[in-house]
Amino acid sequence: MPSLSDRANTLLDGLAQQLESGDAAAGRLQRCLRLVLIDTMAVAVAGLAEPPLLALQEQQQRLAPGPVHLPGMHRSLAAGAAAQLLAAAACYDELVEGYAPSHGRPGLHVVPVCLALGQALNRPLGEVLLALLQGYELGARFGEAYRVPAGEHVDGTWGTVAATVAASTLLQATAPQRGGALTAALAQMSRSLYRPVQEGAPSRLLHPGLAAARGIDLALAAAAGFLGPAGLDQDPVLTALWRQPPDLSGRPGCAIEAGYVKLLPGARHLHYAATAALRWRERRNAAAGRTDWSPRQSGAIRLRTYPEACTYCDNPRPRNRIQAQFSLRFAVAATLLWGELRPASFSQERLADPQLGALLERISVEAADDHPNRWAELIVREPDGQEEAELVKGLPGDPGLPIGEPERLAKARALLEPALGQQAAASLLRHWLEAPLQAPLLPNP
Repeated sequence: MPSLSDRANTLLDGLAQQLESGDAAAGRLQRCLRLVLIDTMAVAVAGLAEPPLLALQEQQQRLAPGPVHLPGMHRSLAAGAAAQLLAAAACYDELVEGYAPSHGRPGLHVVPVCLALGQALNRPLGEVLLALLQGYELGARFGEAYRVPAGEHVDGTWGTVAATVAASTLLQATAPQRGGALTAALAQMSRSLYRPVQEGAPSRLLHPGLAAARGIDLALAAAAGFLGPAGLDQDPVLTALWRQPPDLSGRPGCAIEAGYVKLLPGARHLHYAATAALRWRERRNAAAGRTDWSPRQSGAIRLRTYPEACTYCDNPRPRNRIQAQFSLRFAVAATLLWGELRPASFSQERLADPQLGALLERISVEAADDHPNRWAELIVREPDGQEEAELVKGLPGDPGLPIGEPERLAKARALLEPALGQQAAASLLRHWLEAPLQAPLLPNP
């Protein structure tokens, strides 16, 4: 049987041929890559303006100044520092897209590498899109296989592989170098504990960025001859990490075409609960002829949802923004109370609202396997003892319920324009959507 690196190289070469075929499927795939590049960068640009990310840029420039100065960045940095910064910024509001079968977000680890190295190496847009495709697909495959141990968070683990593959493509590595970089990445994957999320520690934002920066380092080292081991298929420590062996065979379609798109902030697991709460609130208000629901109008509130959501997002009493971004109870309470879930909902001022605290006390969460895929059911007890329920079994942006390109671009504009201005945002969007593959990564100033 071919080695792991040989099978990976075969898959990567097939992806390149698929993207370059020029047929209708290649055109659709290219369009999807452009939209993911836009979505991830727009989320990162919005995060770059936040005080913690401004401070990180200042500190990174002390030791890692360099040629990368992408839209929204306030300092010029070396490629590794820029990749780390962009990934952290993309995590800030938890608005970046992902791929549910991998239980994570390949693009979060790959797009920062593509943008940072793409500018540092002056690579054309087409090479950046190819690196995005190859890194995303390999990351998704290893994410599908990886068994996240209890107490770990998925960001920054197998994403090291995704980042390494993307960096190898942009560094124009040979096939042996590319395969050796990939196996080196598998031998040095990070472990990201869930504890920073539980406590709301800001270092949680660094998990994917450190993996992205490590991917660049591993690809550079492989180009110098520092390759990983050839016998990883038989390594007992690595194979113990897999739910099943990684599937590196050819498939119809690519993972990036089946990703979800976020229209709400916070962990994706929260969105099903928040949507159930919003629909229940709107239905209740319509029936009562009201426009504003009061928490005094009901009794106990139960949320039933799929087990994975409870594993990662059962923070019952969030005290800070990061904890709230991973709290099912917060998503329900905030949506019931304010009728929306948006970045400002996670502010410290909102978290201190006494009405929110009182409502959190009345919400319980139950894990259940009642429905396939991701879902949430909100059950609210009325003062007379009757219960009313609202069930959500899918969201716009899920693979089976795709949102249109206008909605995706509207999200990007809303994130880019406050930081870049309307004209610069429009120029960047137009360039990434329409520029030929031979064009530079960024539009001319």
